[in-house]
Order: sequence, then C-alpha cells, then structure tokens
Amino acid sequence: MSFLPSRLLLLCLAGLVPVALVAALWSWGQLLVAVVAVALLIGFFWHGMGGVGEADVEVRREMPLALSVGERAEISLRIRNRSKKTVLVGVADGCPVQLGPVDERLSVTLLAHEEQTIRYQVCPSERGVHSFCELNLWLRTPVGLAERSVVLDLGGEARVHPNLRDIGRYQLRARRDLLRLGGARRTRILARQGDFERLRDFVTGDDVRHLDWKATARLHRPITRIFQAERSQTLLILVDGTRLMAGRAGELTKMDYAVNAALMLAHVGLSRGDRVGVAVFDQGLRSYLPPRSGHAQFSRVLNLLFDQQATPSFPRYREAARQLVRDNRRRSLLVWITDLVDGEQGQELLSALRSLRRRHLSLVVALTDPDIARLAKHVPATRSDLFAAAAATEVLADRDALVGSLRAEGAEIVSRVPDRIGSALVEQYLDIKQRGRL
Repeated sequence: MSFLPSRLLLLCLAGLVPVALVAALWSWGQLLVAVVAVALLIGFFWHGMGGVGEADVEVRREMPLALSVGERAEISLRIRNRSKKTVLVGVADGCPVQLGPVDERLSVTLLAHEEQTIRYQVCPSERGVHSFCELNLWLRTPVGLAERSVVLDLGGEARVHPNLRDIGRYQLRARRDLLRLGGARRTRILARQGDFERLRDFVTGDDVRHLDWKATARLHRPITRIFQAERSQTLLILVDGTRLMAGRAGELTKMDYAVNAALMLAHVGLSRGDRVGVAVFDQGLRSYLPPRSGHAQFSRVLNLLFDQQATPSFPRYREAARQLVRDNRRRSLLVWITDLVDGEQGQELLSALRSLRRRHLSLVVALTDPDIARLAKHVPATRSDLFAAAAATEVLADRDALVGSLRAEGAEIVSRVPDRIGSALVEQYLDIKQRGRL
C-alpha cells in the first residue's frame, strides 16, 4: 500500500505558485509561502500515513457464470465503506484483455458505512477461461491531501463460451416447421431406412424400392414412401486442434468456427435422439467425450469444447482414428472438422479413412480459406500479384484433387467458407440420416 498526492493537494500547489511569485517582493510574504508549503507537506504525509486504508473498504466482484463471444455483458463491483468517514474511491479492475477494452478508472463516493455498486461493460473476443488480474483502488477523504493506493487480489475467472445464437435460430426454425404440420399426429411404421413419415409423388432420383404400389394403383400415378430418419444412432464429432485451425477468417479463428459448428451439430443430433460424442485431436485424441444421448450431454459437450485452442502441432489422423476404433465398435458417423492444406496431410487423412471405412461412415468438413479463393480470382496487376495468384490457384487445385480422393474412399464432404460451415454441416447430417447411410 502506498499514497500519492490527491487532486486537492495538486490544486493547492498550483494556486501557491502565483502567490509565491508575488510574495517574493516582501520578506514576510516569502515566509508565509514557506509556512503554507510546509503545512501542505505535513498534511500530505499525515493523510497518507493515517488516512483511509485497505481495512476501511470491502470489494466484491459479481459477474455472469458464463459469457459469450461477441455478446456484451455486465460486470459489477460491490464496494462497501466500513469506516465512519466519507470515502472517495477510484477503481481499476484487472479485467482480462480477452474481454475487451475497459475504462481505466471508475469512481464512486461512499458515505459512512454505505455500500454501492459500480458496473462496466465487456464484450469478449476469445473463448476459454480467462483469469482476472489484481484490482487497484485509490482511496481518499473529500478534504484529504493524499490518496492511498491499494492492490487487492480478488481472484476470479471469466468463462467465455462460443456464441450460441445460431443454435437458438435452429430451435426457432424447428418450432416453425412443427407448427406448419398443424399438430398432426404421425403414424410410424418401422422400415429398413427409418420410420414411415408420409407419402408423396415420385420424383426423379427417388429409390424405386420405396414405391407404394397400393397408393400408385389407386391414384394412377407413382407414389413413394418418405421415411423419417432413424433415432439412437451414433454421431462422433472430431475437431482438429492443430496449427491448421489457428488462422483467422474475419473476426474469429478457424478453431472458433469449428467449435461453433460442432456445438450446432451436437445440439441437432441430440434433439434427433442420437448418441453424440465429441473429441479434439492433434497428435492423437487430446480430449474425448464418449457418445451419449439426452439433453444433459450437450452441457458436457459445451464444457469440453468451450476452452479448446489450436496448438502448434500437426494432425495425426491415423492415431486419432486408431483410438476411436478401439473405443467405438458400433457403426457411427464420424465427422472430421479440419482444414485441408497439403498432399502429405491429405495422405494421412486418406489412410485414416481407409481404416474406418469398413465399420464407420466418415464426413469430412473442410474449411475453405476465403482469402486464397479471392487471391486466385484476382486479376494480377504486377509480377508479384501474378506469382501470388498462381500459387493460390495451385493450392486450390491440390485441394480439389484431395477432396476427390476423399470422395473416392466413400467419405461425405462438406466444403464451405468458415462462417457458413455450421448450417451446411447440419443439412448434410440430416441428409445422411434421411438417405439411411448409417
């Protein structure tokens, strides 16, 4: 604990300067200025050593249990004056930089034994657990010449979760779809590809094995059965946690988009009655949550994923696949959320998919880099632009060849820019279930 000159003391000293210049003309004036200066100095040390101290003020921090990336939130500081004096309090909270810029200093005036709450806004920019630093207080009385500086370690952490607004939009959309059905009760008949849902006119591309011959004969036009996707299937979501996902695409990293997409898919899968598990891999499975069903599983998925960050390592798909096969014998849909960069990495992924092909179905979610695509389409104006465009074109060509090889191995592919990957992944998952691929 230390003390500094208060604003009142600085104002007094500033006012004493012109007085001292005038008083310099008389000897008694100089003596008077000296006496005043000494009195101010004595008052400064008196108030600094014996004024308001750490024991006179109590501070408590209150904040939401969880914050969301990009969503504004409020943090409160409850400050209580334990003394019998009026205290002027300046506060600078040790807010983590990941929560956004915060005003350097807040202030409040507390009467004797009074308690007040001061608040400030934050807008988190990064997922994870972020620790608060020490809180700084500046204390003085209204006529104090010294300001006491106090440092308090309140501890505390801010848990910043991914933004779940997209999941909320999906829930609203699902409710609208249910309303369109008019509350009709469905008749469910167990079939090879799921539960019978309804009949409709046959269109090109429908499986002829699903023709309803009785309805066709009665209506004199081809009618096909539509089946509802089966429930209680197994969905395993694997998120790449390596250097490939550290790059930014706009305001978020690719890892952020991957986590958001994984959470959206997990929510949809659980709402459809499937067993959902999730893993983060780099040199192997870094974190793993075995598949379960039920709404409580989504909280477990969120707790596992919300603080995952990309590490400076290369992905070892085969090692991750080996561990998954060992722990999951039941046929599952494996969703690999990753970034396809080079041929060597692609061969590693191809080898992993071959080892899984006999028992499991793989869905590879490849995040595209919008900057590379933009660079490849840019009309070069200089020689350096030409070389950059040629390199970008070559990268995209290698990537397209790799995607073709993955499809040849029987894998489903979703390739989108990062901010559209979540909705595309959900649509592909529902399509796989509707087609009975599992």
